[in-house]
Amino acid sequence: MNSRIWILLGLVYCVLLLFVGRLWQLQVVQYQQYATRSQGNYLRTEATLAPRGRILDRNGKVIATNRLAVDLKYKGGPVLFKDRILALTGLKELPKVKSTPVDLMVNVPDALIPTLAELTAGEPNLMLQERMERVYPNPIAGPVIGYTALPSPEQVQNGYDPAELVGVAGLEAAMESDLRGSKGIQLSEVNVRGQRVRVEEIKPPVAGQDVRLTIDLNLQNAAQKAAQEAVVNINKVKAQDGLPLVTQARGAIVAVDPRSGEVLAMVTTPAFDPNLFGRRPRPNDQIKTLFTDKYAPTLNRAVLPYAPGSPYKLVSSSMLLEDGYVSPSTTFNCTPYIVYGGIRKNWSPKNWGPFTVKEAIAQSCDTWFYQAAMLDPIGMVDKLALRANALGIGRPTGLEISEASGVVPTLEWQRRTFKRQPTWYPGQTLSLVIGQDSNQVTPVQLARMLSTIIENGRQPQLHLVREVGNQVTQPKFTQVPGQYWQALQDGMRLTVTWGTAHSVLGDFAVATGGKTGTAETPGKILGNEHAWYMGYGPTDPNDPRPPLVVVAFFENGGGGFDVALPAVKQVMEAYWKVGQPVASR
Repeated sequence: MNSRIWILLGLVYCVLLLFVGRLWQLQVVQYQQYATRSQGNYLRTEATLAPRGRILDRNGKVIATNRLAVDLKYKGGPVLFKDRILALTGLKELPKVKSTPVDLMVNVPDALIPTLAELTAGEPNLMLQERMERVYPNPIAGPVIGYTALPSPEQVQNGYDPAELVGVAGLEAAMESDLRGSKGIQLSEVNVRGQRVRVEEIKPPVAGQDVRLTIDLNLQNAAQKAAQEAVVNINKVKAQDGLPLVTQARGAIVAVDPRSGEVLAMVTTPAFDPNLFGRRPRPNDQIKTLFTDKYAPTLNRAVLPYAPGSPYKLVSSSMLLEDGYVSPSTTFNCTPYIVYGGIRKNWSPKNWGPFTVKEAIAQSCDTWFYQAAMLDPIGMVDKLALRANALGIGRPTGLEISEASGVVPTLEWQRRTFKRQPTWYPGQTLSLVIGQDSNQVTPVQLARMLSTIIENGRQPQLHLVREVGNQVTQPKFTQVPGQYWQALQDGMRLTVTWGTAHSVLGDFAVATGGKTGTAETPGKILGNEHAWYMGYGPTDPNDPRPPLVVVAFFENGGGGFDVALPAVKQVMEAYWKVGQPVASR
């Protein structure tokens, strides 16, 4: 009996020795190996995303910023308090999960977050996940400001986090490198259920820089209102000419400070609200509609090229004067028509008598410019192109966002573009000098051209960004040679005091100048022309008001006098606070 007890005790001691030996091996001999493996099981290195920089207007009003959004994620499997979770989320049943977690609720309301945090505590299959969302509390036109989206696979390969927001189009894309910021790194300790118990920040994220724009949000809103309300005047023109009415205007308004090239307002219509792209879940049906809408609300018409019509007569006048074809006192009769390879009519049936270039600008006399072009119809084509380029037509204006260059025809351009008909005919020049033929100009180019003329050749580079972080954008200028700036200014002032803009702006509280324009479009349908007006002021050097240049364009809007001119007047009234009490100015 005693021997059996000793044998049993011996076996027990042997087993205990084996356990002690194994513990010694694991905890002493192989400590480093298993400590490293154990640490890897509960310590995770994670990227922390940087807040995207804000976009502000020139006065500090927030146009784009960020908000912290919280989503309720479900990994699949059993859930405690299932009935309460379903009731709070409005779901009838938990969805099936294949590989990646699914959203039970996106953008959890602030009031529900404490309740859901309590219900998901200790739940391995549920989690509340934070993310940054881009919001636009004071949105400007979507094609101008742009929007954000999750990165493409190529962008992820180039260093973007899959959950990071990337600027798409407009200023969000143009200023991406400044707005983005840089990611941080944190070390998270998790328990066996995958829940965080401790977080240690190794490298803090660096927020993107704020970008302050040159845009004045008050003027931007006034210009947006003027552009939208233009549909009333467009439909008056359509009705008079027996054309179908439209539901909204298509066009652009650009307002610029000619002293600096700062863009104070840039409106394109129709447009879209950039908040549409930031919503979760994303309204894909509405977004798809944007890209198929016949009015093309995703286009920024302020930077797209169109036939300019009569505003181009300022280019022609400048070339004719600077290249010596005419002087400020040269006259041609402003007749109802001329005969040159056929009958070419003026817009007015009246015989106005002899005009100088000043009167020709003011009354937009086509036949005056026809007769000037007849002096050298082939030789002046390339000279006209050179002058147009010098004034800023046919090349980018310097904006941070992408813009079209337009078309400035030359003899070589004709040969290269129309290989079956490479010859330039004299009659084309007559169309060219009044802003027709193949001319294509953007609204922002006309705004810079007008700024150059009224600043006596001091040409500003246009810009939308005033400040990045603490770095102020310095205005850039070039000097355009010329000696007849005053003649052009006199012609545009006469447009208002006597010419085609007189009935609308003749008694305006601020002395202004400008140029109307009605550009023929393919088919030459009356009432379907492009409507233009470019105006500026004050023209009185003793007026203390700040200077302003405004260009309005409406695609197939009809007459510039009927549609674009009233829109420019609205913007000028808002900027100079015309009609408002002195205390509010």
